[in-house]
Order: sequence, then C-alpha cells, then structure tokens
Amino acid sequence: MVPTQRPLDNPINWSFRAGRLWGIDVRVHVSFVICAIVLLWMELPKPGSGESVSLGRAVVDAFGTYAMLFAVVLLHEFGHCFGARYVGGEADEILLWPLGGLASVNPPHHPRAHAVTTIAGPMVNVILCAVCSGVLAVWTGSLGAVPWNPLHPTSPVDESIIPTTGQMWVMRFYGMSYFILLVNLLPIFPFDGGRLVHAWLWPRKGYRAATEIATGTGMVGAIVVGLFGLFTEQSWLLMMIAVFGYITCWQTRRSLREQPDSEMGEWGHDFSGGYTSLGRSESRERRPGFFERRKTRRTASRAEKERRQREEHQRAVEDVLRKVSIAGLGSLTPKERRILEEETRRQRDSTAR
Repeated sequence: MVPTQRPLDNPINWSFRAGRLWGIDVRVHVSFVICAIVLLWMELPKPGSGESVSLGRAVVDAFGTYAMLFAVVLLHEFGHCFGARYVGGEADEILLWPLGGLASVNPPHHPRAHAVTTIAGPMVNVILCAVCSGVLAVWTGSLGAVPWNPLHPTSPVDESIIPTTGQMWVMRFYGMSYFILLVNLLPIFPFDGGRLVHAWLWPRKGYRAATEIATGTGMVGAIVVGLFGLFTEQSWLLMMIAVFGYITCWQTRRSLREQPDSEMGEWGHDFSGGYTSLGRSESRERRPGFFERRKTRRTASRAEKERRQREEHQRAVEDVLRKVSIAGLGSLTPKERRILEEETRRQRDSTAR
C-alpha cells in the first residue's frame, strides 16, 4: 500500500516519525524540537550571571526534565489509545508537539465509548502519581515527602524533608504527571474533563446540544485561563493553552452549525492528553476490542497447538504399529508401549461414548 502523502500546507503535518509501539506510530512535531532546544538554551547558565551551577549539571537537569515530560505525555496518550481499542475503536498515531500530545483515535460513536477513551488518559497519570507516591513514602519514611500541593507539585508538603538528588527526580516526575492530570481534569472543553462533561450530557441533551454546551463552556474557560495566565510566571504557556482552547471550541461550534441535519463526528486537537477523533459514524459496525481480539488469538493458538499434538501422536502411533507388524510387541521400547496403551485407551473411550 502506498502511504498517503501528508499535505505540507497544513502546519500540523510538519512532523517526523520517531518510532512505532503496539501498532501506534509516534510522531514528533518540528516545533517540539525547536521549543526543546530553545528551552534547554534558556536553562543554561549565562556568562556573568553569577550562577554557581556548572554547565554539565545544567544540561543534565534540563535534558532530564524534558525527557521525563516527553515520557509522561507519551504515556498519557497511549492511555487514550488503549482506551479506544478497549471499547472496540481504533488508534494508530500519536503526535507530540509543544502543547502536549495528540492521540489520533476513533472510538465508536456513543457516550460510553467516548468516556472510556477520555478517562483512560488521566488514569495513566493517576497510576504514575500513585507509584511515585509509594516510592517516596518508602524511600523517605514519610508521606510528607509526596508533593501533592498543586501550587508546588515538585516540593514535599513537609518542608522539613530535605530530599536527595534521586528523590528530587522522583518528585519532579510526580509533579509533571500531577500537573498534566490536574490540567486535563478541568471541566473545560477540549481538555479531558470537558470531554467527560460532554459524554455525560450526550445521552441527556443529545449530541448536538451537548457539544454546544461543552464548547461554550470551553470558550469561557479559555478566557479565564488566559486572564489567570497574566498573573503567573508561566504566562506564555497558559496564554498559548487559552488561545488554542478557544480556537478549538470556536471551530467545533462552527463546524457543528454548518451541518444542521446530521450529527457531526467529533474532531479537533486537544492540549496534553486530549485526543483527535476522526470520521465516526453511529452506524459504524463495532470492531472487536483489544482484549476480545487477544482472547480470539489465544483461542486460535491453543487450537492450533492441540491440532499439531494430535498429528504428532497419530504419526507416533502409526510408527509403533508398523514396528509391531514387523518385529512384534517384544521389540517396543517403554515409551512406544506407553504410546500404544494410550491410543488403546483413547479408542476404548471413544467406542464407549
């Protein structure tokens, strides 16, 4: 099959393939690389700044931090992909870009499938935070080492605890997963929380009304996030999120209104852990879920193994009978006698039934 050419006039296609896991292509947007280089450069100590951190230490800290962020976002997106496959949908690609990740998934067009696909992403972060919490509690001997304060997600809540370098890295990993979890649970479309609200409203209000309510709330929420960003240190990030969220909601509402006679297939790109939905249809035949397909494969594999064993046993029986006809029963080895006795019992049981 000839791969479909990605039109380069769409900036979202300015990406390259970084690998493939579990049948899912992982692509990295060029802007992600550019931003990573710029941010790494900003973290380096500047001449004359009086910073005591060595260049090597600064590079390791910056590179390690962004590598962990890459891993956390990627795992979050895989959560959405496996969620979609679990409900019988499809997932074939993940795109990492400066605002997080975009998972290209196609769950069946009904509320439960969308809800499961959505919640699977944040659940990955819950698991990561739980694991980090357990590690920190055991390592330090205190639950106070867990940085659950959302205002300081990388610092222990117990200020008397002075973490080691290794413990600091665990806290940093926890903080990244915790931040992505909290942001995505905001009940603002197109974050995961907003999509869960949409899935909850869908059977109560209908798909169209649910989409209008969710996107309307998302536009208001984007404005609130943007205003909040004006008074924080990371204002540029929050402003980018706000602009992106507002545009996504506005485009979704416009697309919905251009299709007054049919329910629109949900689409669009989400920030860090959101997912892209492509071409769904309510009449689409349900595709077996991941676990159903795995069970089917295991059943087929077991049947094939049993078939081969029966064939090998039958050949062994034929060899034994041939030897008996030539040299008699006394020529059989203990193993050959067991084969003959086993076949005799099988024939007797078959006749009795």
